[in-house]
Amino acid sequence: MTRASKFIAVFICLAVAGCAAHVPAQKIDDLFAKGTAAYDAGDYRAARSYWQPLADNYDLAALRNIGHLYRRGLGVEKNPEIARGYYYRAARLGFAPAQFNLAMMYFEADGIGYDGEQARKWLALAAAQNYQPAVELQQIQDMPLQNFDQ
Repeated sequence: MTRASKFIAVFICLAVAGCAAHVPAQKIDDLFAKGTAAYDAGDYRAARSYWQPLADNYDLAALRNIGHLYRRGLGVEKNPEIARGYYYRAARLGFAPAQFNLAMMYFEADGIGYDGEQARKWLALAAAQNYQPAVELQQIQDMPLQNFDQ
């Protein structure tokens, strides 16, 4: 590779990196808090408008929260496939609450079809991080069935 082509390659990489939107840490906290306040007030469209830039920058909690909006049809048209996509992006990066939500979607066939194998996989990943709802559900699933006819 010539010196000129190395320079061009480095320039292109820097230009592409510079195109990605960067949200400063303080602004992230502010946007998330404003989104949460809007959600709590029932203004789901506003909540999404605050969380979307964060989700676009892979804020894991924002990804999960937007998944909730699409899963429940809050401020957006209900769309389980889009919800699953948001949950999945956060879940694959190790966010236990999103892993749990994804597991529940597969268990409940929540618009995406039942898939016990996927449900147990995501539940186990969330439980392995000691995410309490996942730990508790795993404990219930592991309980032996009782003979209630006696």
